[in-house]
Amino acid sequence: MEQKKNTIGRFIKSSGIFFVGSVLSKAIIFFMLPVYTKYIVPADYGYYDLSITYITVVSSMLFFDVWTSVMRFMYDSDSDIYKYKAVQSGWYIFGMSSLCYAVIGILLLCLTHFQYLGWILLYGLASNVQSMYNFIARGFGKNIDFAVSGILNTLVTVLLNLFLIIGIGCDFSSLYISAILGNVAQIAFLESRIKILSNLNIQNHDRALIKQMFFYTLPLCINSVSYWLLTSFNRIVINTSMGNAANGIYAIGNKFGGAISLVTSCFVYAWQDVSFSRNVDDESNGEFYSKACKKYLFFLGAGTALLLPMLNILFPFLVDQSYSDAKGTIPLFLLVAMAGAYSTFVGNIFYALKDTKTIFKSMVISCLLNLALCYPLIRWLGLNGANLAIFLSFLLNITIRALILRKKIKFCMSFAMILQIVAWISISSVLYMFCNMAVNALWLVVSTILSLYLFRDIIRLFIQKIQKKA
Repeated sequence: MEQKKNTIGRFIKSSGIFFVGSVLSKAIIFFMLPVYTKYIVPADYGYYDLSITYITVVSSMLFFDVWTSVMRFMYDSDSDIYKYKAVQSGWYIFGMSSLCYAVIGILLLCLTHFQYLGWILLYGLASNVQSMYNFIARGFGKNIDFAVSGILNTLVTVLLNLFLIIGIGCDFSSLYISAILGNVAQIAFLESRIKILSNLNIQNHDRALIKQMFFYTLPLCINSVSYWLLTSFNRIVINTSMGNAANGIYAIGNKFGGAISLVTSCFVYAWQDVSFSRNVDDESNGEFYSKACKKYLFFLGAGTALLLPMLNILFPFLVDQSYSDAKGTIPLFLLVAMAGAYSTFVGNIFYALKDTKTIFKSMVISCLLNLALCYPLIRWLGLNGANLAIFLSFLLNITIRALILRKKIKFCMSFAMILQIVAWISISSVLYMFCNMAVNALWLVVSTILSLYLFRDIIRLFIQKIQKKA
């Protein structure tokens, strides 16, 4: 019982730290939407969004999500010596990937004429290095440093965007430049706190550990590409069939779907800390993971039901009239974000069990479904067709993972709870689409009261934690 309380307390504490570093910092960028939609036309924002999509899949293919593997292996020992060995092995793989990235980048610069290709390539590299530093910081338990660095990154990015876009009238290239310098600021801060570079010795590398980490990471390469095909390929279809402007509207709608990620990312980070530190052979894993996933799914459902009336009220104040078509896409964007967040949460169980093959297989199957559905559904339903294809594919992904976990560790889900969530979100969606601000405001109050009641135990525990520290 005491161990259970310690686990819950640790989860709440980590979630609070990550909330400050991830959610609050990213929320500032979310409220930059009025600037983006006023000063950047949909076609330009569509090009920017598509370029980020392309550079993300290239990075996924070349870098294998190696930062996740580094953090997972760092949790295998409390010894700093071993942790630095894991870090060094990860950087060795990262270095080989960076070399391939540089060769491909130089070839593209010489052979193609993509607008702002140099900035796009720098953006990709800076994002990858930042991911390495973030996961290494968390692997050392430096969660507060991670949180502070996230805020620093956001402040640099936002201030530079305001200066470049409004102050001196730069075009959308300012989005790349600001993000790059924000990442550099975060990397510099974490290096000053953790001293990663000064503790590395490239000549004294552990070949066995590099090999072990590489084969653990290898399936994640295909998984990352599959995840991109599942979540981002539809943007290419939209761009091809409907144009850059439509893709720009889709990208802005996706920002609202990102509101779910803002809220849930802190719990995913805390969940990785808790799940990665558990013994793989612990007989209580099935019960522990089942309860955690049920609570998380209910939290996601409540969050989605609350966000719908809230965004109905806020949308006119956040988005310029030229992007008004994005409003009708938000309910499905939130459902996609919810399904994606839950899929990631369940997927982290397989990371903890060191079973990356299942993650890879389930992602490949679900991405194939998306590829089969996206063209016909986009032709039929437009932007909402893209989201419906992704949502159905994530449902398949979750089902496959849940069935496999049921065999491995007796994982189980509550169908009664799922029906409750579906009913709650359905009411919110209908009111969002067909009712005015006043009705949505009333429903927001009702949903908030209901949420506070349903999560009263967690709120009480959180208050007790604060009172003990005080």
